[in-house]
Amino acid sequence: YEGVWKKYGLTVAVKTLKEDTMEVEEFLKEAAVMKEIKHPNLVQLLGVCTREPPFYIITEFMTYGNLLDYLRECNRQEVNAVVLLYMATQISSAMEYLEKKNFIHRDLAARNCLVGENHLVKVADFGLSRLMTGDTYTAHAGAKFPIKWTAPESLAYNKFSIKSDVWAFGVLLWEIATYGMSPYPGIDLSQVYELLEKDYRMERPEGCPEKVYEL
Repeated sequence: YEGVWKKYGLTVAVKTLKEDTMEVEEFLKEAAVMKEIKHPNLVQLLGVCTREPPFYIITEFMTYGNLLDYLRECNRQEVNAVVLLYMATQISSAMEYLEKKNFIHRDLAARNCLVGENHLVKVADFGLSRLMTGDTYTAHAGAKFPIKWTAPESLAYNKFSIKSDVWAFGVLLWEIATYGMSPYPGIDLSQVYELLEKDYRMERPEGCPEKVYEL
């Protein structure tokens, strides 16, 4: 939701705990993660309301919403290749910071990045983020993940690491290069893992520089 912090006259974004869809513990974990991280390209936590239900997480408001919708609806002459690369480097900077802090995001995708003025991009949605105490994090049995953005080893063994986020960033680059197309077009979700095991990779998007595709 969009709200106003009356004391400061500040427009803010408000995330609420939806009944039956998100456990209180997981909701509070997201707030705890956001409290620990501060970077120009990460959505900033402003406050948490947990005295009584419903619970709220208050964050800064990003004018143009999520990156996926923005890419699909933007003027491509204005949002050209240079702007797309600028957006990608901002996300890369945020993820580099998370790596240094030993955080893994686990849900990096265009839908979970937000766009502000002057093509400012910030990574958001830390609901699946975790602090790693070792080199990997093992998710609990039955955990659900976005298949098309999840690294093969994570799909197979529920194990996540910095490399898992690097994989997701590669898929996100493809989303950016295609102005928000869905990854693995024409491929059923049930086939994605099997194809990846056979070293399948998506083709270079039209207009995407070869060096960017190689990333």
